[in-house]
Amino acid sequence: MSATMQSTPELREQISQRKKAAHRRLPVPVLVIAVILLMLLAWQALVWLQLLPTMTPGVFEVLSAIINLVVSPAFWMSLWQSVSAAFIGWVIACVLAIVVGMLIGSNSFARQSTSVLLDFGRSFPTLALIPVVILLLGTSQQMKIIMVVLACFWPVVIQTVQGSKRIDPLVIDVARTYRTPPSLMFFRVRLPSALPFIATGVRISAAMAILVAVGVEVLSQAPGLGRQITLAQQGQNWDIAFANLFFAGLFGWAVTLLLAKAERRLLRWNRLGDE
Repeated sequence: MSATMQSTPELREQISQRKKAAHRRLPVPVLVIAVILLMLLAWQALVWLQLLPTMTPGVFEVLSAIINLVVSPAFWMSLWQSVSAAFIGWVIACVLAIVVGMLIGSNSFARQSTSVLLDFGRSFPTLALIPVVILLLGTSQQMKIIMVVLACFWPVVIQTVQGSKRIDPLVIDVARTYRTPPSLMFFRVRLPSALPFIATGVRISAAMAILVAVGVEVLSQAPGLGRQITLAQQGQNWDIAFANLFFAGLFGWAVTLLLAKAERRLLRWNRLGDE
């Protein structure tokens, strides 16, 4: 007891020193901006030293292209075509995957019988299906939506299955003992238990959606940012190509950030439980 009492002031002193050191550190946004600036500086230095391919534009050229795209109506139309296909396909994929994942995860026989199919589906290169889908639907907006659905379905369904099977069997037995209705069992027991896993899958698939939509446009020449990137490359306008890539990445990052904040707010109970 005396040893514990003697060590308490020392522990308090260590905690105080750590807090002071933490206050002396730079805020995270400042560190992020500093890293980005260093990367841009390194990029421009490599261009000046001619250590990159000659077609690689400099930072200032890309920034100028970004400004020109912002004031271009054609760019906003292309952005809308890519974003709308990505969003619609992502929503459809999430809804289907959550329903299918909950049905599979809540039944041990279904989990065992579909495990190989799920592993195969998430390993299959979705872009390899582009020729088949183009043959059926042509280079249309519907084709892009289908490709996004096929790509985004697997991360969400796998996470949903993992989340729905993590329920404590004792909780299931208690709910059955009290004869809980199936609908109440689903919305009050199974779904809340699986939500943290589902949120992770939804966030991962959101970042994939815009990347898949743009990739499909590059390969199929469907209208959108991907087609604009290809046209810029064909015209040797590499700064415009990089600027379009920048906006595609920026949109994916922004969506992921918003979903992460929403997840922290809506699933705060899960984070508190972990603490």
